[in-house]
Amino acid sequence: MLADGPYVRSGLLSDPERAALEWNLLTKDRANRPASRRLIRRHPLIAGLVLVAVIFLVASSVLFVWPATDQPRRVDAILSLAGSNEGARESKAVFLAKKGYAPVLLFSQGGNRADTACPRVPRVSVVCFVAHPGQTIGEVRFAANYAHRHGWHSLMVVAGRTQITRARLLMKQCFTGQIVMIPAPVQLTHLPYEIVYEWGALTKAVLLNEHC
Repeated sequence: MLADGPYVRSGLLSDPERAALEWNLLTKDRANRPASRRLIRRHPLIAGLVLVAVIFLVASSVLFVWPATDQPRRVDAILSLAGSNEGARESKAVFLAKKGYAPVLLFSQGGNRADTACPRVPRVSVVCFVAHPGQTIGEVRFAANYAHRHGWHSLMVVAGRTQITRARLLMKQCFTGQIVMIPAPVQLTHLPYEIVYEWGALTKAVLLNEHC
């Protein structure tokens, strides 16, 4: 029994009137509840799907759209990974090499065959290679082994923005030196596909524990 208001306390209302007043107060209280709480109680499945979608969007943004990157700095060599929007990756890697950030450029020409021509950079030693297997792990293994043979302690990796998180993970597993991750632009029209692909590739790298 509610006791709000002087009329209820003084007993001036009849039983039907008191019941109607209490019902109005209860209805008003329910109406003032947040819409999200009402949605969760009435449609738990829909609420769950909305929550999953929000988590997916936030995680995708952090891991692939705006991943953790670094500022260019002087290193022993630059590694340019192959992938989508290859022109942007090559331009970024060549630009950094021309700026004098490293005396050597390791340039991946793709997998299984040379999909991309080997660039030339004045006063920079360019080492072009075809990765085996023709995937990011193959490129990382080649670079890590090459760095070990030449006694390098730092690498700057140029990768597509959506590939940065996975490439950093693989590099840490294969190379113990300093790693600098530089993103290359990704075409906006390809972004949805790139995000879905990277979710699968990152899951594979974590679950299968790909290592050198």
